Amino acid sequence: MRSMRNFVVHEYFRASDAVIWDTVHVDLPPLPAMLKTILEEDSE
Repeated sequence: MRSMRNFVVHEYFRASDAVIWDTVHVDLPPLPAMLKTILEEDSE
């Protein structure tokens, strides 16, 4: 996620719509479940 932020910030004019679309629709959806798992494991 950090690398995507850096890419969008520093390479804004070169960021393709397809890359941003894929990130939002492919890479981000699993994030809430992964974070929930991490938080549950951390609280044990």
